[in-house]
Amino acid sequence: MYRARARSIHGVAPHTRVDTAEPEGEDTMPNGTQQTRGWAGLAGAGMPVGAPSRRRALDSYRAVAAEYDRRTDFGEPYRRQAVESLAPTEGEVVLDAGCGTGLNFERLEHRVGSQGRLVGIDQSPEMLAQARERVERHGWANVTLVEAPAEQADPGVRADAALLCATHDILRSPPALENILDRVKEGGRVVATGPKWAPWWRFDAPSLDLATWQINQDYVTTFEGFDRPWSLLADLVPDLEVTEICFGAGYLAAGTRTTR
Repeated sequence: MYRARARSIHGVAPHTRVDTAEPEGEDTMPNGTQQTRGWAGLAGAGMPVGAPSRRRALDSYRAVAAEYDRRTDFGEPYRRQAVESLAPTEGEVVLDAGCGTGLNFERLEHRVGSQGRLVGIDQSPEMLAQARERVERHGWANVTLVEAPAEQADPGVRADAALLCATHDILRSPPALENILDRVKEGGRVVATGPKWAPWWRFDAPSLDLATWQINQDYVTTFEGFDRPWSLLADLVPDLEVTEICFGAGYLAAGTRTTR
């Protein structure tokens, strides 16, 4: 474990959707930045780097939504570890940013209880449809689903904690991170987890990175910052502590939200 040094700084409750203008360019994000291609780690050249692409993300998750749970079942131990690190307690409000199909909902619900509240945020209508089915199947009455890019999402509440699980595109968008953290109370907990490139000094780094690319190519639209996916979050969470997991091909980052 090491500390990341900052450079600065109810049934399903009503399903909220934020209408957004269609991006002008194929790889334009709400913050107006563009995506390019180039070197992205030991796995090879030609991968997308630069700003995440909302349009590509919507297309990708539309294609994989129905099979997403099955295809990512291998990530269950890391999802469990992330929720344990976040440590929600009874009655708290938790944001699940980039919640996808709601794979973390059951663990979060078990911890916050019926008096707590869970807000799932995702821009993909197909992924949220799966999440809604999950909520209805379990009969959770304290879940709100918000369909919007993380840059623009308004959960309508200040949260005690925020989870960003396998959300590389959000972590590489400063406007998205700032918006999510602005919805967390002073002193609230923030946990992020996901894949990354293996340390360069590992003898098996090339093979690990190739496997990481193969597994994640359908779920991220940029490999920019994949060596340190938490680096922008560290700007906003000065006490962020990062632990490598999955033989160095993953990370768990945890810290406390403070006023900038």
